[in-house]
Amino acid sequence: MKNLTSQQVTTLLIGSGIAAFFASIAIFGPWIAPGDAETMHFTHLKQGPSSEFLLGTDRFGRDVLSRLIIGTRTTIVIAASSTALATVLGTAIGLISAYFGGRVDGVVMRLNDVFIAFPTLVFAMFVIGVLGPGIVNGILVIALIFTSSIARVVRSAALGVVILEYVDAARIRGETILFILCHEVLPNLYPTIIVEVCIRFGFAILVTASLSYIGLGPPPPMPDWGTMASEGRSLMLTNPWPVFAPCIAIVLLVVGINFLGDGLRVLLVARRTGHLGSTA
Repeated sequence: MKNLTSQQVTTLLIGSGIAAFFASIAIFGPWIAPGDAETMHFTHLKQGPSSEFLLGTDRFGRDVLSRLIIGTRTTIVIAASSTALATVLGTAIGLISAYFGGRVDGVVMRLNDVFIAFPTLVFAMFVIGVLGPGIVNGILVIALIFTSSIARVVRSAALGVVILEYVDAARIRGETILFILCHEVLPNLYPTIIVEVCIRFGFAILVTASLSYIGLGPPPPMPDWGTMASEGRSLMLTNPWPVFAPCIAIVLLVVGINFLGDGLRVLLVARRTGHLGSTA
């Protein structure tokens, strides 16, 4: 990292720090939360920040900070799981489409375009409306939404790799298609995939919160950021903390993940080219 520009190093460190911070909260949340997320303190309804409740309480007297910490795990688990599933499916589809080309590529991409054409939130609302709300259904729906976008990005990047000489040499040697895709093509796509994963993870956080905001997220009493913002919106003018806290957390996490993705892209590209100082 010594040849990276100061801006690149700063971006990577900020992104890594924010991601590590929220990951730690998601892992250790139940142990570091100052109180129980569901306990109602009827003598402290809609209270502002204080020494007892650092971020105040909501309309039911529940500790906002505790709910924010506990809800971090729910939100991140849904977003991370759906992004991982979408990445696996989208990468496989994109690689197959680029490798075979021709009619296979045409059919796969036209079907892909059909899914991309649907508005994200409308499609999610429709599917969850049919399947019902819940963590598993939310993960599946968000994964379906982002699989098409990841597949198109991976295909575009792979098209420039499958025509290279060392890929032809692998075909001539008689290597299997799986070997060629996993060992000859895929390693060259890591920088692109990592950036796309970070972008999609940020969007997954937003979609997860949006679905919870309209009541299609994890069922009560499980707290998550979108549900917190939804429950507090009616009293936002007099008691803004139950809304501000999860919204600020969403913004910070999305920005941090994008910084991390950009920093990792620079590192990976630089390591492959051997010119750490020349990448922007």
